[in-house]
Amino acid sequence: MDQLKNNQPKAAQLRIVEPRTEQPKPGQDSTDAQRLLSAIVESSEDAIISKDLRGIVTSWNAAAERVFGYKPEEIIGRSITTIIPPELHPDEDRILATIASGRRIEHYETVRVAKNGERIDVSLTISPVKDENGKIVGAAKIARDITQQRKSEQALHTTERLASVGRLAATVAHEINNPLEAVTNLVYLARRSGSWTEVGQYLAAAEEELVRVSHLTRQTLGFYRDSRAAIPLRLGALVTSLATVFASRIRNKEIDFQSEIRHDPELVGIPGELRQLIANLISNSIDAVPRRGRVRIRLSRGREKRAERREGVRLTVADSGPGIPPAVHARLFEPFFTTKKDVGTGLGLWVCKGIVEKHHGQISVKSYRQNGNSGTVFSVFLPLNAGTLQIHEGLPVAL
Repeated sequence: MDQLKNNQPKAAQLRIVEPRTEQPKPGQDSTDAQRLLSAIVESSEDAIISKDLRGIVTSWNAAAERVFGYKPEEIIGRSITTIIPPELHPDEDRILATIASGRRIEHYETVRVAKNGERIDVSLTISPVKDENGKIVGAAKIARDITQQRKSEQALHTTERLASVGRLAATVAHEINNPLEAVTNLVYLARRSGSWTEVGQYLAAAEEELVRVSHLTRQTLGFYRDSRAAIPLRLGALVTSLATVFASRIRNKEIDFQSEIRHDPELVGIPGELRQLIANLISNSIDAVPRRGRVRIRLSRGREKRAERREGVRLTVADSGPGIPPAVHARLFEPFFTTKKDVGTGLGLWVCKGIVEKHHGQISVKSYRQNGNSGTVFSVFLPLNAGTLQIHEGLPVAL
């Protein structure tokens, strides 16, 4: 069963529950109940399919025909693997084994193939079917088409990335403008100077400013380079590089910004995604604090607070902003929800949560307002051994 969980092509985890026993209502005729059930199945907007323990389709409702394109006479009597991608065929054996043991599978997100070859994202709920003697003889499956939901999620993700590009472009333009102004002034002074010694000093100072520009450019390219491969990396290098990217905003608000890298163990992750995660959290803290406020970043080794107690890396981003009201904590990671009045798309924390979950981690928030002090702390835990990260339709998906 653990194998089945680890071989899902989507981020959702298989939920297996014990079967529920349904009792017929007193006085209800079994024939009437059967007709009612049949009417419900045929009118359902979700595909409802039954199969025996060999995986042979035994029933196929109207919604199944609409979703997958097969008429009942074309599919009944054939293997359910007809609509399963070849690379996922092994999952069917494990699903049938689970059903044969009497357990139920809930909200298993996977991929199926329609008659025309189109791949469809579906959420499956599968229950055992028993005969009159209580023997398990097959399975009943409800398949919900979530393809449009997936496309909407990807569109929101793209929107946030474009918004991040715009915010970063403004930050980088401002940051590059400062050393370029210094270079212009130094060249002007060098031209007017009559001393070769002074000219050399001016040019050396100009070279230092150009090195700053070059360094910032490399960091920016690294931030938005489309890295799709999960590789061994350390978060400390990402934190350090992003401190450079946000240096201009930090100086403009005179923020007391400090980063503390206590431990920096190696983990496996997708660099572009993790850069975006850290950048969003830093940017939010800079927006939240008043002038001369405080932002603290800490990176250390830790263990998750859940039962598994896996070893990993804990990233903490804390600020001295006004805090977040407890009433809105539950909505912070919803798309389009924002506490900012003039800036923000309401997608940043939603994207952060998605990135953390893809890396099998957790993200949490604490906020306080007491005795004249206030602030917010975001805590991210990423396990050192996160399992396999695979790319699916251009997005990293944790298996």
